[in-house]
Amino acid sequence: MIRRSVLVYIAVAALLFSGIILPEILGATRSDYASFSNYLSELGASGTSTQHLTNRLAFPMVGVSCLLVVIALWHRLPQTGGVRAGLICLALGLPLAYFGAAVFPCDYGCPLEGSASQTVHNLLGLVQYPLTVIGLVLLSVNLGSKPIWRILFGVAAAAMAVGFVMMIAPEQAAFRGAWQRLGDYVTFLVLIYVVLSSQPKRSAT
Repeated sequence: MIRRSVLVYIAVAALLFSGIILPEILGATRSDYASFSNYLSELGASGTSTQHLTNRLAFPMVGVSCLLVVIALWHRLPQTGGVRAGLICLALGLPLAYFGAAVFPCDYGCPLEGSASQTVHNLLGLVQYPLTVIGLVLLSVNLGSKPIWRILFGVAAAAMAVGFVMMIAPEQAAFRGAWQRLGDYVTFLVLIYVVLSSQPKRSAT
């Protein structure tokens, strides 16, 4: 039987690869895509060369690995109401975004208006980002025993909030990919750091 610690390392590696490394590799294969100016979702946009690999592998892998990391944190972080509420928000927010993007891919260019799939895609984003920010804030304010974790979750919350606001601002259209990556990538790295620097709680015997 695989030990839980090994499963955590596998989940962390999968999140790092699928959440940060793979999107940049896929983006580099397209001449019409630039990480600085294109949303992550545009890798799975209908009719693109990266659509199937993104929606069938990359995004589902991000959703699963992120969920597993959050579950690991559930067993490692203090069992307070605020911490649990924050983890629930993360478990709903982050995986929702990537599973949703895989099931409801955006149209080419990810416009504000488009197909039914694009409409659902946009609605999921409007739910996912605020929910994730709330989860990160709850973790930041409820981890008083670990100042470094509080700071990191606070940084992730700020990055996610600023990234979300800026990436949907019309005047920031040329930088929307960079703003989105600021929020997503910083959050992934913080989750990875905290889960690797924490220990599972021992069960009472």
